[in-house]
Amino acid sequence: MSKATRWLIGGAAVALGGGLLALAYARGREPQDVRLDRYTVESDRPGLPAAGLTILHLSDFHFRAGGALQARKIARLFDLLRDERYDVLALTGDLIHDWAGLPAALDLIRHLRPARGAFFCPGNHDYAEYSVWGVFGHTWHEGDDVTARRDTRPLLARGLDAAQRIGDFVLKVARNDLVRLPVAFNDMAALRTALADCGVETLINAAAPLRIGETDIWFAGVDDLLEGHPDLPAALHGVPADAPLLLLAHNPDVWLDPDVRRADLILSGHTHGGQIRLPLLGAAHTQGTHLTRQQPAGWFTRDGQRMFVIRGLGESIPLRFGVHPQAALIRWLPRTETG
Repeated sequence: MSKATRWLIGGAAVALGGGLLALAYARGREPQDVRLDRYTVESDRPGLPAAGLTILHLSDFHFRAGGALQARKIARLFDLLRDERYDVLALTGDLIHDWAGLPAALDLIRHLRPARGAFFCPGNHDYAEYSVWGVFGHTWHEGDDVTARRDTRPLLARGLDAAQRIGDFVLKVARNDLVRLPVAFNDMAALRTALADCGVETLINAAAPLRIGETDIWFAGVDDLLEGHPDLPAALHGVPADAPLLLLAHNPDVWLDPDVRRADLILSGHTHGGQIRLPLLGAAHTQGTHLTRQQPAGWFTRDGQRMFVIRGLGESIPLRFGVHPQAALIRWLPRTETG
């Protein structure tokens, strides 16, 4: 064996070993390493209490039926929040990855203790379960009759169609376009009832006031952009023009709607911060939003208005690399005059 061949084999072995270590880290370590970040946001809108309002923002649990890694993630979050005090719990969707994950999500929510209230807006995974089988157009939404879904075309025709669907899927991921692969649809009415039993108010194209002292702080929520029927004017209807307003929207593309400028603060999720962040490229995928690969999460500012896109707690695929799961405590204060 020549020296060059030995070097080639050695290099390949090192690369393979490094790749396996990175995969093991992305699968077993980083997804459970939840970070709790603290932020302070000032608002020019009159009406906020002088002491402000502290909001615990959680999103994108993507809970499944269970598992040791998910249990460690929940334990880590509880440990981080043990001595924290917050006024409002804000949940911006994707509590579940599939319906079997609902008990875990509800159990977590029951153990949280906001002092004044809790609000939820739905994400696409709260409406639908997704799978790679969706690449082939498979969806249980078409009915329960198996024969009605059976493809009777010749094998070659089915194979060519499958190849085209896979090619379209790969191109969408490469272009950072929207990828939608639903295979089952959840019972949103049951989810809303379960959340109400936990003291959480669901806001779907609706708003609700939270009375603090002599002032109403308004919270609005808009429906999911992918699986719901978003209606931002309806969500903002009835909110007094001069009232402080915080908007919950699972998908940060709500930032593109002109009507969103009424909100003083917007909380979103959905992108998972890209979930996998690569050198030079940035986020591998931003879930088809207008956000760039270089900034798929964090703070966005426009004419004094602020939007925060959280990295979330869970994963759509069970990997995180360079994008730690995140919970956030946001202190919302009236702006102080500076001399």
